[in-house]
Amino acid sequence: MSLTARLDRAVGLPAAYRLIDALLLAVLVAALAACYAAGMAPTAVAAVALASFGLEFAVGRVVTDGLLRGLELADEAPPRLRRIAAEVAADLSVATPLVVVDRESAGGVNVLGDDDRTVLVASASLAERLDDPALRAVVAHELAHRSLGHLHRIPIREGATHGVGLAAFWLLALRHLPPQVAAVAGGAFLVAGVGRSNDVNLLLYVLASAGAVVLVRALAARASRLEECHADDVAVAATSATDFCTGLYAVGALGDADDAVAGGSPFGARRTRLERLTAEHPSIEARLARYGVAPDEVADGAPGQRPVDD
Repeated sequence: MSLTARLDRAVGLPAAYRLIDALLLAVLVAALAACYAAGMAPTAVAAVALASFGLEFAVGRVVTDGLLRGLELADEAPPRLRRIAAEVAADLSVATPLVVVDRESAGGVNVLGDDDRTVLVASASLAERLDDPALRAVVAHELAHRSLGHLHRIPIREGATHGVGLAAFWLLALRHLPPQVAAVAGGAFLVAGVGRSNDVNLLLYVLASAGAVVLVRALAARASRLEECHADDVAVAATSATDFCTGLYAVGALGDADDAVAGGSPFGARRTRLERLTAEHPSIEARLARYGVAPDEVADGAPGQRPVDD
């Protein structure tokens, strides 16, 4: 039995990822306590925590706001997709999202939002390929994250990771430097962490923390994978296991890096060891297996698919 199945059976998925979030915060508190015990001033301890969360929330808000403003100018989705999104939103008791299409992406569905706005972005080609039941299931998965409040947990996990990493960096190196130099280096570390989509920033982020951020990120990723399973269950309840698995396989087979339904490197056979540790989405195979479905059973019904081994 998988760890996800054991946690689901023991406490349920929502309680499981909330417990992991609590553990993340406990790890952060322990890291800050270690800094205090090693001589960091209380004001500096507070500054580390505030800077770690504050920068993540500030950048996240700015980026999200910019994306939402830009998407308001994107191509409006066809009536079929808007109708499906409105029906699913009503079923899940969330506000009807603005629905736009991305004509450049090969595949993928994403939901973005803040307290007042929700935007569903779908690949135009994917929306055309999927039949109504499969498309409805994929949309239900994304809007489930909105209805379950998952979007608000992301910056908390990121902030905790930054805080633990900065604490490790201080214990290993920064405490031996002049305070002004340490402050600048610590700020650079946080900037690298927030902007780690850049390979150089990611390398600096990992090395400076002696790998501590990888371990914390793995813990946060486990919570994210449990959230994905929870959203899967909501989508299946709103449609059917066959429809959801067909849509999920179709999205995953397209292999779009920006997709939020299947995630990056969605098939387990393609994942590196590091991706298996830090992936925020369970593998396609594992997600299908939760509903007793094998990939071969839905591959023929997933339009535009390609072999998972290519």
